[in-house]
Amino acid sequence: MKRALAILGILLVATTLFGSGKSEAGGKGAKWVVGYVNLADTDVFCLFRETAVGKLAKDNPNLEMRYADANADMTKELNQVDNFIVQKVNTIILVPVDIEGIVPGIKKANEAGIPVICFGGKSNGGDYTFVGSQDIDAGRIQGQFMMKNLPPNAKILYLQGTPGMNAARDRLRGFTEECLNKRPDVTVLSNLPGDFLRDKGMKITEDWIQSFPQFDAIVAANDQMALGAIQALKVANRLNGVLISGVDGTPDACNAIKAGEMSQSVFQNAAGQAVKCYEALQTLMKKQTLPKEVLVPFESITKENVDQYLKK
Repeated sequence: MKRALAILGILLVATTLFGSGKSEAGGKGAKWVVGYVNLADTDVFCLFRETAVGKLAKDNPNLEMRYADANADMTKELNQVDNFIVQKVNTIILVPVDIEGIVPGIKKANEAGIPVICFGGKSNGGDYTFVGSQDIDAGRIQGQFMMKNLPPNAKILYLQGTPGMNAARDRLRGFTEECLNKRPDVTVLSNLPGDFLRDKGMKITEDWIQSFPQFDAIVAANDQMALGAIQALKVANRLNGVLISGVDGTPDACNAIKAGEMSQSVFQNAAGQAVKCYEALQTLMKKQTLPKEVLVPFESITKENVDQYLKK
């Protein structure tokens, strides 16, 4: 009995002196803990980008990633930010649901001394570093393509992203600047939100097919909606002669371009953004200051160059 008590006493002393081997985020000797709040795991591109960052972080034994899915709900996203602040993580990576709605969350993180990276989307306030691509440029690239390739007096349809989201607004604004403002002969027959979802893009296009006997193009704010539109057009035997443009440069979109079903996609470099985000984390881990913006440019994909993107 005395021997057992002696051993227990030694263990208690050792635990006191050296710790249990576990430590809270931010504690001495702890890993650099990152709270990653995704806009929505149901968004193919957002999930792909999150996965790419996770793969890079996995190889770093000093990094710990914790994930949360806002599911496109601003209130939920703010609660998730609060949870990471309570956990005292070292960095918060945010893919904002809304440019204005996320501001209180970023300011709370600022007050707690936690650096914030806005990944792929910006905020209208708070102190943060933006890592990603400028959504207005994606719209501009779509606009430039359509301006050059639409026939005279063309009639087009536009599939918006989720109303209120900065990406949806900026992509439409860029398209308007580069196509509609420069081609007054182009008529927009309808402009409806498909919430960046393939099934909604398909359903809206099915309704358009019934409403409009002729149109020359469908411009979508992302590839998922564009691919949904293609499905609807193929079923109705209306795809021939219709220009289809999307954004993200997903493998499915590249294959559709290769097959001649889709005219263009604007490549948003998820892997490139993930590398820049990971590099930003490394900079913070070294206690160095981040710049206000780290930009990764968009690129136009057409039948002329699609093969190089199929290899990525």
